[in-house]
Amino acid sequence: MKLVEREIGLEIELKENVVSVIVVENVGLRLPMIEGLYSQVMGKEGRWLLVENEKNFDLGKMAEIILEPFSLELNNKKVKTKLYQDIKEIAQDNFFSQGLEVHSKICGFFEELFEKVPYPIQYEEDWNIIELLKAYGVQLEEAYDNLYEKIFDYISLVTHLCGIRIFIMINIKQYLSEEQLSELYKLAKYIKIQLVLIEFDVGKTRHDCEEVYILDKDCCIISY
Repeated sequence: MKLVEREIGLEIELKENVVSVIVVENVGLRLPMIEGLYSQVMGKEGRWLLVENEKNFDLGKMAEIILEPFSLELNNKKVKTKLYQDIKEIAQDNFFSQGLEVHSKICGFFEELFEKVPYPIQYEEDWNIIELLKAYGVQLEEAYDNLYEKIFDYISLVTHLCGIRIFIMINIKQYLSEEQLSELYKLAKYIKIQLVLIEFDVGKTRHDCEEVYILDKDCCIISY
């Protein structure tokens, strides 16, 4: 599979167990590149292509972009929607009769309650476990001690719940130590995802699993 930026002519081969690092030295390219990627991951059209065997794939369905780690939400809309859908399927397959019993009791409670209300009341009588989950604030437990753990948890959960296989991360090396970065690369290898890092400078250390693409100040592409 390839990630291609048509205007610049950047073509990245997404290889198993290889981390793609795009170093954008040209300041004028940084904002348009990141804006373009973010826009396409959010479902809009743009200059980036995700291609395999001459077939184009929707970047928004395959990739997640992490602009910075502090604002990551484990319980964002996409994750919670998929979480609720998974719980709904488990309830239908394993707890169908119990769910109907709960619904019957809730309806019975409403009937008794609304008899005491001095004006007409109506409510939705169809059984909808997703609305029940929302009413009780069901969500993923966010149990992490530091930013590093938060990043790991987020990537693992989004991969498992949403089937995301490509994570585009902006300047992530500025937040992680070399040891933490190595652990992130190990996680990517273990759960079989692709990491695409966009960095603003080359840095002091290059890991063996990294394939580097430099967009220099003259917009030339250097890869190694």
